[in-house]
Amino acid sequence: MSKDPSADPAAHEVNHEPSRRSFLILSGAVAAATAGGIGRATPASAAPGGGVGNFSSYPFSLGVASGDPLPDSVILWTRLAPQPLAIGSGMPDRKFPIHWQVANDEAFTQIVTEGETFALPEDNHSVHVDVRGLRPDRWYFYRFRCGSELSPVGRTRTLPAPGASVSAFTICHMSCQRWEIGYFTAYRYMAQDGIDLGLHLGDYIYEYAFTDTPRAGAAVPDAVLDTCNSLDQYRLRYSLYKTDPDLQAAHAAFPWAVVRDDHEVVNDYAGGVDHGAKQLARRAAGYKAWWENIPTRCAPPVGPDQTIYRRFAVGNLAQFDMLDSRQYRTSDNDPVVSKLGNEQEAWLLNGITSYDTTWNLVAVGQQLGGVATESPTRDRIYRAYHDRDVSPVILVGDLHWTLVSDALLAIPDPTSPIVGTQFIGTSITSTGDGPGDQATKDGWLKHPWVKYADGYRGYLRTLITPTGLYSTQRDIQFVTRPDAPVWDAQKFYIDAGKAGVQLA
Repeated sequence: MSKDPSADPAAHEVNHEPSRRSFLILSGAVAAATAGGIGRATPASAAPGGGVGNFSSYPFSLGVASGDPLPDSVILWTRLAPQPLAIGSGMPDRKFPIHWQVANDEAFTQIVTEGETFALPEDNHSVHVDVRGLRPDRWYFYRFRCGSELSPVGRTRTLPAPGASVSAFTICHMSCQRWEIGYFTAYRYMAQDGIDLGLHLGDYIYEYAFTDTPRAGAAVPDAVLDTCNSLDQYRLRYSLYKTDPDLQAAHAAFPWAVVRDDHEVVNDYAGGVDHGAKQLARRAAGYKAWWENIPTRCAPPVGPDQTIYRRFAVGNLAQFDMLDSRQYRTSDNDPVVSKLGNEQEAWLLNGITSYDTTWNLVAVGQQLGGVATESPTRDRIYRAYHDRDVSPVILVGDLHWTLVSDALLAIPDPTSPIVGTQFIGTSITSTGDGPGDQATKDGWLKHPWVKYADGYRGYLRTLITPTGLYSTQRDIQFVTRPDAPVWDAQKFYIDAGKAGVQLA
């Protein structure tokens, strides 16, 4: 699929032919773990005759995840963390062998492939397994074992083969999950929502010191409450977020493709020019912790630099371009220098028709220009799509509002041609309960190209078909308390033969 699948991060991986019998012999906790179902496992210590071995407690406390699927491959992720909220996560300073399995069925009676890798202390005992040789357009189950301990079971899938006919594919996109502001209830519904691929568009963590009371007075160690500056502090923040059961459930239910915005490093950072060497060191720490905790096939960062923009396609249905809207920016947003950096912008524009697909979707952490203001970067990009007669669907995070609008060739000129559609998604928790300020909402809607504004928390679920794109805004009633209900606030439709969005 992607022309550059990136360097294999699982350099220590050893693949071998399936051997289900040997796996069962080595793991005395298989029956207990598989009985737990998707995203759940019983620690071996709770099984008759089981024991925690060398671990102080259950090592797979942060769950499992998968990401960046291709037609024959998917990345599987987990991290050993028996004490997730302690520096070092309670792990000895040595490598640990981890066995992994992929199966056709949840009970793991039909093993497809398996292998062994190592969880290394320099990577905070995380693993990224690039599983190859899978069949296109298939769902699979996966799990890990370390010693006598079995991980929860995850579910993942491969993409359809290039050019293959695809009748439907369902995505969701989400962003901005500030842990201390509220509960990640939206992820519980995503896990049940028939999603093929989740797109996380940034602010997976927030680097701020905690000033708000943690959820319902939850006990959080002091070290986790501080502003993130060092690698250990970023690692602890990811650990806290990833202990959330609803986030774990969504990661275990379907594969993700993830890009960053700003809070993975520091609020509103632009490239590395803001604060010199100190800022670059902080960026290096933030990028390293992000890579350790995300199921991505992007190569590990080299200091403060990491390429995360990438491209893939879903058969003949949709091309996806995942962008980095922070790393390459200049501090003053020079009108000549792209917000994406000139190299990334050129990569995007040169690859608009890389795949012969009905739809072209662009996913980015922050919009490329204000909703009602001019932007040289956005104008160049929209002009390139317009000139190639391609109508993009732009998926964006960051704003903490849902804003759905026509993408005009020359904003703010309401008479300029409609190039495509932009969906800015609301947050998972950031800014707290909806519905948002009415005056702010009215301000958005006074612009004729803005078709919808919504200040509740939630996510956008989108069904892509050859004839139309059907998107639904799913709102969470509240996030400051657990167990909120969800409802479909608004449905949207885009005709495959016509640029612009309609409210259904």
